[in-house]
Amino acid sequence: MRLGSALLLLGLMAVTLLIFGSIETLRIAPKVAKVTEVRGEAVAIIPSRLERKEPATRPLTVGSLVLTGMRIRTGKNSSVTLKWVDEVEMRIGPDTEMQVMRSSYDRATKALEGLFRLNLGTIFVNLKRKLPARSRLELETPAITAAVRGTVFEVAVAPNGTTVVEVLEGTVAVRTVQKAQEVTLTAGKRLIASSEGIVTITESAEKRTP
Repeated sequence: MRLGSALLLLGLMAVTLLIFGSIETLRIAPKVAKVTEVRGEAVAIIPSRLERKEPATRPLTVGSLVLTGMRIRTGKNSSVTLKWVDEVEMRIGPDTEMQVMRSSYDRATKALEGLFRLNLGTIFVNLKRKLPARSRLELETPAITAAVRGTVFEVAVAPNGTTVVEVLEGTVAVRTVQKAQEVTLTAGKRLIASSEGIVTITESAEKRTP
């Protein structure tokens, strides 16, 4: 009798978890980016799956979709522009490698979550509207993590990991990887961070339009 009751209780718990898991899956939707411009050579590296042991490389063209897990790589004198459904625009410069780590949208709260990894090269980010409450948009490099607050900024990573963050509009919260220092950059400021955690903040060299 006790065994039967225990099995019934476990069954009810399993059903409850399944229901809540299904609801969460329906509530959280993946965000997709569309390629709006390509200059020169740009490819997407698609991660391996059970049926495909090796990553696949596909050339990017206007209209191509970019999903979570993909790595974007550009060649010399090349660039690609991505537009996300939440009015986030990214221009990926030449000789750049960037990976989409996470990208999702909460249908209930309207919150957005995006995590990107810039290993090398340059990315120009333009948020065309303020992010909804509870949203999280971050860009990681070997030296820093930049948390976006609704702004226009550029991040460049050198081969040795040194990172330059330059803010054109709005604010960006920057946290260093090594020493966990956190600073808030405003428009007209530039931060240079080495992979060893050395940070320098200066005025931008010149004013540019987004």
